[in-house]
Amino acid sequence: MSEHEALRKALRWLTEQPSINSSAITEAGRRFDLSPLDERFLRDYFLNQPHEDITKSAQSDDLKSN
Repeated sequence: MSEHEALRKALRWLTEQPSINSSAITEAGRRFDLSPLDERFLRDYFLNQPHEDITKSAQSDDLKSN
């Protein structure tokens, strides 16, 4: 598995969940054996956005562009 493959899989899994919250990110960390740094990235990306009304489709579009 490439260096960031687990993080990519976790991102994909999270965007398929009904809601993305702290417990979903913790579950993704367990499922995909993420490092603490990767989990922190996910928390910062999904939970610490400047605007609270960010839609999942916008987040998904951000992921597809990378």
